[in-house]
Amino acid sequence: MNSAPSNAITEPASRNSRCSSLGACCAFALTTLLSPLTVLAFSQGAPICEVNTLPLIEMSPTLANPAPEGWTLVIAERFALGRPLLIQLRNTDPNRRARGVLLWAKSGPATGAGSFALPGNGRWQHIPAPANCGLWAISHTDSQPKSQAELSFEWVSVDYSSAILRAFIIEDCSAPQGCRDQQALTPITLVQPALFFDGFEPPAAAVADPDPVWLPPTSRSPNAQRTD
Repeated sequence: MNSAPSNAITEPASRNSRCSSLGACCAFALTTLLSPLTVLAFSQGAPICEVNTLPLIEMSPTLANPAPEGWTLVIAERFALGRPLLIQLRNTDPNRRARGVLLWAKSGPATGAGSFALPGNGRWQHIPAPANCGLWAISHTDSQPKSQAELSFEWVSVDYSSAILRAFIIEDCSAPQGCRDQQALTPITLVQPALFFDGFEPPAAAVADPDPVWLPPTSRSPNAQRTD
């Protein structure tokens, strides 16, 4: 289990500390949103560990109309400790592609879960510093379109804690102004440790989990897909 601050996007505690008038606030916000460093950071990978609400204003203050939909994680409901669990990011339309992806796993509000293996094509990375995401979050390294065949990942749990997984997507588009408003979140997907695998059962103490399964404020959608 990896314990670290979530590095999730949050609103500033007080905008008055940054600007003294509505005009100044608007100018500050516009400068921030159009900052080349901000855009570059997301083009080369997410600089944060997770996203829980849309729109992600660092990318775009508004969502596309209509906004992308149909993205979900296809994943087995149970995992075996130390064994890779296949995670596939899919859309109901097989022709949809993603420009950017942020995928993460957590077992608590500020606790990352397990680790993601990096695919060997060089198009994926763990989140770089200054974010403190450990190995429990993964993102793209370029903004080129990626087919759904490329959106398959392996995650390994390091203990018997249940975990939630979710992904943030920037969907590919043909808009001349770019695709930063093409934002989507998958439903939250819960995975739990398997009690039996290969004909053996791990010790009862190893799978005992007295704490209730943690879920973020948005409850898991019943539409999350699973494969056994």
